[in-house]
Amino acid sequence: MEVLTLLLSSKKSKLSILFCSATIFILVLVGSSESFSHTRVDDSIEFYTVKKGTSFNSILDDFILKPSQKLLLKIYLKKNDIKIAQAGHYYLKNKSWREFIISVSKGDVVIFKLEIPAGKNLFEVKKILLESNLADDCKDFNCLDDRLNFIEGTLKPDTYFYKHSSSLADILKQSQSEFFDQSLNLWSGKNISSPLKTFSDAIILASIVEKEAGNDEEKPIIAGVFLHRLAIGMKLQADPTIIYGLMPNFNGNITKANLRDKTNPYNTYQISGLPPTPISTISQSSLEAVILGMQNDYLYFVARGDGTHKFSKTYKEHLDAVKKYQLN
Repeated sequence: MEVLTLLLSSKKSKLSILFCSATIFILVLVGSSESFSHTRVDDSIEFYTVKKGTSFNSILDDFILKPSQKLLLKIYLKKNDIKIAQAGHYYLKNKSWREFIISVSKGDVVIFKLEIPAGKNLFEVKKILLESNLADDCKDFNCLDDRLNFIEGTLKPDTYFYKHSSSLADILKQSQSEFFDQSLNLWSGKNISSPLKTFSDAIILASIVEKEAGNDEEKPIIAGVFLHRLAIGMKLQADPTIIYGLMPNFNGNITKANLRDKTNPYNTYQISGLPPTPISTISQSSLEAVILGMQNDYLYFVARGDGTHKFSKTYKEHLDAVKKYQLN
């Protein structure tokens, strides 16, 4: 009987030792997994995209890991009950495995920024869009509303935030919708003495003011000059319109031949009135200057070279200003 008791006691002792050893081993693994989770993922990779339905096991397979390291990360996932990976685009640079795993489980994806500045034409906007991470589902702006018979100038200059591979069409439609809401609201309160007959005319002229003005303070004055010219039937003679008509191959210089070119529908030195479309995106200050403003006594202006202009009422005054600020 004593022998049996001793045997049972010995067996229990061995089981206890095995249990303790297993417990210690598991604790070591858990501790090691926690420790390894604080190591960097991969500094050579800046972004990582998780596709819909991707498991954490598949994600780990995409990285160069030793079997032991992969095991530690799987233990970390198990210990923290992390199962679901949220689809999206994630930032990896300088992140630990712990930070990366938590961000993927919570869906803390990278938010990108798209800036559409004022004074940019569609050629320039298209270049900006090509450098974005947006899904190209609006080829050549064909997703936009052409109710005015033009797309140019109908995007609202602003900063738009989006996730990786978001719909370009959605952002552009939002931008255009906000522009129409903004400009139509201003148009409803337009100056009754304005020579502008249609909403389209206001948008076109506002784009010219956007390109001509060096600062917001001068926009009402420049708008007033153009409104004055339109009222008396004088040609607008705006260099930015000629340039737009030469896009996208403009080389930076306006020649005498360009000024005399009657085939350029944007050559306001030759055509009467406004060109057929706007020439750039338009800020609210330019819209206000044109729609709410009124003509002034000035007919000419010349750049001083410091971002401001000298305004003149007569052609003689203008020639004197040109000699002073442009020819010296």
